[in-house]
Amino acid sequence: MFGRGPKKSDNTRYYEILGVPKNASQDDLKKAYKKAAIKNHPDKGGDPEKFKELAQAYEVLSDPEKREIYDQYGEDALKEGMGGGGGGHDPFDIFQSFFGGSPFGGGSSRGRRQRRGEDVVHPLKVSLEDLYLGTTKKLSLSRNVICSRCNG
Repeated sequence: MFGRGPKKSDNTRYYEILGVPKNASQDDLKKAYKKAAIKNHPDKGGDPEKFKELAQAYEVLSDPEKREIYDQYGEDALKEGMGGGGGGHDPFDIFQSFFGGSPFGGGSSRGRRQRRGEDVVHPLKVSLEDLYLGTTKKLSLSRNVICSRCNG
């Protein structure tokens, strides 16, 4: 019948993006995604578009319901709303679920950061000779901490 239900379309692109066969296990998908995500991460000079494609492919193929729809009807069916789609998530969130943050350093603005305390300023007398020789000086500071036993 014309115009009824989703039409069949190419349903191998996501597998090609991840470099896995169509019958790949969840474990194989996870390994392939991890390897490709590290290689293509923008913080390591990778292509941001390729990274987004990898994340989208993994998001769909790692979800059994979305994978079944994708395998049966292709990418278009997911975009049309069957199975919740695959474009609304941040690819960095998927990456963080594996690695717990950016392993590349540099400080990403994503996620929670520990709040920094106030800067401590303390005068220290050093001579020009100390600076030239790279002399090390010890500095003792006292600070207030919360007691772990009584929270006081």
